[in-house]
Amino acid sequence: PLNLFDPELFQLHYSPVFALDVKIASLLATLVAIPSTHALVEDGALENPTASTRQGLVRGTRVHSRVNAFRGIPFAKAPVASLRFMPPQPLEGTELARDGPVRNATEFGPVCHQFHYRTVMGNVLTETSGQSEDCLTLNIFVPRAKVCSRDRKPLPVFVWSFGGAFGEGGGSMPLFDPTNFVAENRDIIVVTWNYRVNLFGFPNSPALAAQNLGIRDQRVALEWVRDNIAGFGGDASHIVLGGQSSGADSGNAMLYSHADDAIVKGIALQSGTVQVIGAAVDNADAEFVRVATAVGCADATDRARELRCMQGVGADRLHHAISNDTLNEFGSPSGGSPMVDHEILFTAQEYESRGKAGRFARVPTLLGVTDDEGDSVMNWSPECGINKTASAIISASLLNCNIALESQYRHLNSVPTWRYRYTGVFPEVTPYPWLGSYHEVDVALLMGTYDRINGTAPQRNSTTATASRYYQRLFGTFVRDPAKGLEKVYEWPTFDPSRRTLMELFRNNTVSAELEEPALYDAACQNPSPIPWAAVGAPAPSC
Repeated sequence: PLNLFDPELFQLHYSPVFALDVKIASLLATLVAIPSTHALVEDGALENPTASTRQGLVRGTRVHSRVNAFRGIPFAKAPVASLRFMPPQPLEGTELARDGPVRNATEFGPVCHQFHYRTVMGNVLTETSGQSEDCLTLNIFVPRAKVCSRDRKPLPVFVWSFGGAFGEGGGSMPLFDPTNFVAENRDIIVVTWNYRVNLFGFPNSPALAAQNLGIRDQRVALEWVRDNIAGFGGDASHIVLGGQSSGADSGNAMLYSHADDAIVKGIALQSGTVQVIGAAVDNADAEFVRVATAVGCADATDRARELRCMQGVGADRLHHAISNDTLNEFGSPSGGSPMVDHEILFTAQEYESRGKAGRFARVPTLLGVTDDEGDSVMNWSPECGINKTASAIISASLLNCNIALESQYRHLNSVPTWRYRYTGVFPEVTPYPWLGSYHEVDVALLMGTYDRINGTAPQRNSTTATASRYYQRLFGTFVRDPAKGLEKVYEWPTFDPSRRTLMELFRNNTVSAELEEPALYDAACQNPSPIPWAAVGAPAPSC
């Protein structure tokens, strides 16, 4: 059995009330042995395994002694020419057979057109595969087969969606590489994907019958996974959706928009809920009009003609038109964002009524925030840091209070929910001394890519490496059994706002877990401070 709680690695702190009371010996005696491999792929012991999809065979590659990867697999038709600004179109027939009878899926596909934030994480949030409008691909990471495994039980599937404020991101970014997560858990398949961002994914033209294309891309990708994951050894009836920031926002949104057909049996939300999006209600097409004007397509009297003109403009020219002129001082990309369409996204009032009434897919939920979310979402300087007052308000009002709200909706509707708060500040993932546990830092520990931020690889027994394995196993436990895993394995009680049920992780930069009263962080949500949006792009403070 996999030892999830090695007493030499994990210090469990006990609260006097509702203690975790993890009993190591009993746990190890009752854990079911986790199979080391499972895949319905051919040539599992070779360097280039193959798998079957409805559109044809794909050939992957070995990326770790325990992991095979199938990368750059299209899940929809290329959104180019007349399909630009259109909803994603499912593949047909044998469209994957581009390279002959077996499609080469050994390299990441390009990410969708985008511009990058001036992030404290540097190059780990820069794609390694180029950019293209033909970008709707996904990547599947499978535990390597060491023995014939055709008769084994299909594996649970964890689909993870990247963040980036709907302006940037993609599966080939080093931070989001799930290889180490798969290697550590050994019995979980992980899927990552691309979706359209900025104006390409959120054009908001009134001439369009469908909006919020970037979220629609994710839904079609999820349907592709459901229909094809068996060919990779996965269980189509056991898919857990996860994501961070806008990836979490999107996942949460799909639980509301597809309440009766969620596909997934659980969801993990890192630093994001649908309320964080703040989808536009009025003047949503302003950026589309600005770019259309820049490329000579604007037509206020015939918006359909304007749209056709925009579909005919070269992608690089559109990219340039969205580009530098719309970047604020923080460097965040503008160029299109989600809007309320009453189909994919709703108003805040609608989410409140739906949330209270349980009109969402009521699947088990794991959700949480980091302690200092705002530290990495505003203008900064290496020497002088950020406006810490504004950062604290962003952390509380925008992220924590919306996580608290979704937790409350689930508690009201008896949905099994576990809520955490990541508080660690580990040196390998903290490139500047003024940074706390900032927005997105937990992704580095979840994926095991913490060594790529500072370019240093800590020893396996370092605190950072140990915390990463802990975090990976925590999420792995939820993926294996979303309804009961965390309670059975960790004796972590389901969320209750009146009890010590909020798990505080890595306090004082130790590998620890302690239950706290949610009110410790949620009291301010009764009268939250207004979010200081002007401070986000304001010049960094002077030393």
